[in-house]
Amino acid sequence: MRTNKLQRIWKPFYLLSLLTAGFLLLYQPASEGYIAKRYSVPEIVKESTNVVYGTITVVNTERQTADIKVEENLKGTSEFEVIKIRLDTWKGEKDYRKEIIGFLKVGEPIIVFYEQKGGRINSIAHTRGKWFQTQATKQRDRGWGRWMFTHFEKYLNKDEVSRRDSTPGLLKELQGMLGEDAIQLFLLRTDNYKEESPAISDINSIGERWIAYHGTTNRDLPGLSKADILWLGFRTLSRDGRYRLNNKQENQIKEFVKKGGVVIVSGQDSDEENPCRTGWLPEPLNGVESSRRDDFQPTSDAGELFKAPHRIRSGDLALDDSWSGWNQKYQVLATTNGGKEIVVAKLQHGKGMYLITNLRNSQRQEVSKNRRMLENLVHFAVDFITASK
Repeated sequence: MRTNKLQRIWKPFYLLSLLTAGFLLLYQPASEGYIAKRYSVPEIVKESTNVVYGTITVVNTERQTADIKVEENLKGTSEFEVIKIRLDTWKGEKDYRKEIIGFLKVGEPIIVFYEQKGGRINSIAHTRGKWFQTQATKQRDRGWGRWMFTHFEKYLNKDEVSRRDSTPGLLKELQGMLGEDAIQLFLLRTDNYKEESPAISDINSIGERWIAYHGTTNRDLPGLSKADILWLGFRTLSRDGRYRLNNKQENQIKEFVKKGGVVIVSGQDSDEENPCRTGWLPEPLNGVESSRRDDFQPTSDAGELFKAPHRIRSGDLALDDSWSGWNQKYQVLATTNGGKEIVVAKLQHGKGMYLITNLRNSQRQEVSKNRRMLENLVHFAVDFITASK
């Protein structure tokens, strides 16, 4: 995998106000439909459930309609083979209907970013160097109708973090972010703890490497062979005294690491009677029921783990049930409880490695406290992947 040299998008100064929290397209006042919050391309991608690449195949000036043939799913799997748009509608302070009819050209490439929530789609599209918005609503009896054009974007088409003068150039950028050149991070998550996955998916890039995020609740881990990093989320392996992996799933994880993958493990639930089992590891380790705490001591083997990209000190983390009983094949990077329990340990296996932690990512305040450490762990993993290529 070659290093992607795309320019990293600078993220500060996002808020220029207007939008409430949530998807960038969800809230549009009647008098002002423009997106006035500063959004970089990675932010737009993150807020979209789907990103598709296609070609404009029809522009009907009499009926004021256009069709887009979907050719590639860049993010998610779209249910649309053709996106049909109405061009006789508008919303906001300016009527762009005549302009959009003359602007869209048959044969031109187009990229459509959209968020689908139930029977509502909010979309932003890019073609011939410009952004414009559409919306769609699903009817109970007729299904999805045509997507309604609303307006060209005023701010996204001017701001340096979002303006893109070439749609093929934007496609190349997105392929770098979401395609094979990106670091593929798979998160095994559980719907019982919903705060951890947004914090992990928010890690868009490490240095010059883009991070493509994929989340699943399926412990069979479909698509794992395409991953570079597998993150076993908080209490996905063990919870309430119940261990949740079978032998096949355990062996799949071990084989993934043996072939060069990196596994990062959030804290798991251990009880005195039912400690978290560790058949997903090639070496023995014991799950330990522990008190919640935030103190830890890095070891001399920690390297840059607690320094890059963020400086993290004892007291900065939310910790819980831990691990003990390691052998000499483990490289312990930080301990707690007087050196008796693991905070972070590294275990190399074949061409890959495990990073095992006792991070407690149950509630929002705990995830917020651990957020910088989550990024440090991905940074540490990407450095390992880059060095091993």
